[in-house]
Amino acid sequence: MWILPRFTDPDYFSALEVAYRNHSVFSNKFNQKVDDTFRKYAIPWRVAPGKANTGFLFVNLSEGAKFVNVELWHSKGVIDVGFYLELPSGHFDYEQTDLISLYEANRLNDLTIEQLRRVLERLPCCTDDRAAANGDPANVILIGNDDDIFSALVRQGWDPTHALGAATIKKTFQSFLLGRRYRYSPVSRLYFFDRQQDVAFQKARATVHQRNHMRLWLSPYTYRGQPVWVAQISRDIGIRFTLRSAFFTTHKIDPQVDEARDYLVQDLLASESLEWLAYVKGVGFVSPEAPRENLTGDVYFTDGLRAVVAISRTRVPADEVTFVRWESLPNE
Repeated sequence: MWILPRFTDPDYFSALEVAYRNHSVFSNKFNQKVDDTFRKYAIPWRVAPGKANTGFLFVNLSEGAKFVNVELWHSKGVIDVGFYLELPSGHFDYEQTDLISLYEANRLNDLTIEQLRRVLERLPCCTDDRAAANGDPANVILIGNDDDIFSALVRQGWDPTHALGAATIKKTFQSFLLGRRYRYSPVSRLYFFDRQQDVAFQKARATVHQRNHMRLWLSPYTYRGQPVWVAQISRDIGIRFTLRSAFFTTHKIDPQVDEARDYLVQDLLASESLEWLAYVKGVGFVSPEAPRENLTGDVYFTDGLRAVVAISRTRVPADEVTFVRWESLPNE
């Protein structure tokens, strides 16, 4: 068999490339020792019959979370193994909430499929600011364990976000001024179930101005023993100044918020993590001619539906995903 490191990290580093970064300009003897050491501990790509290979693969630095994909090729096909890791980097949104004890004593009974639909339709339409003002619509429901959901997201390039604070706001502002990408840029606090988001993820694009970002709240409900999460997702298309933010800046969202919702569905299809998909009533139809505003004054419009995505623990090819016809999408 052959290990295919390209599938673990398309931009992985060779052993001697890493060694070269640690060379001395004064000692060739030292440099040769460094080269020999990195070559010794790098994992060999070819795995001989009946043998086991041990060693290091040198990949790009990640913070907060990493999905490790291992592909082994042989004459009869491919063996694909993946696992998800939380990295002890510190200062991330998800580290501020104890998900295990959140509903320890107050979790409601497991829902049937009919009860699930009714409960999801009766949830509040939107996030808020704890002062009864509606913010962005809660437009996605995810069903699955946190490890399975986070693994599916990280596999498609989503990263957890840094916790909001002076240092991360400063880094965001520097990225804004210099037009740089900031993979872990924090998101502002929005509220659902009377608390700020439990977890936030973003998929960074070319610069800090552009990203898809999602806030998630663990609900008190389960379906077939699987936790039910409420999420708000939108696409950032720029940064602007505003007096409605404590830091006087905010991301401007794409007014067509369904675009980000459906992008997430496509990502889950691409990761082969989607078991079934449905749409339920949410905020209600909002037309482009009469848009609503979120808490920072950005306008949005929507078909008013929530995407309900059930996450699978095993790979599900896109042509095997079940579509549950609760609500019809426009133009169907």
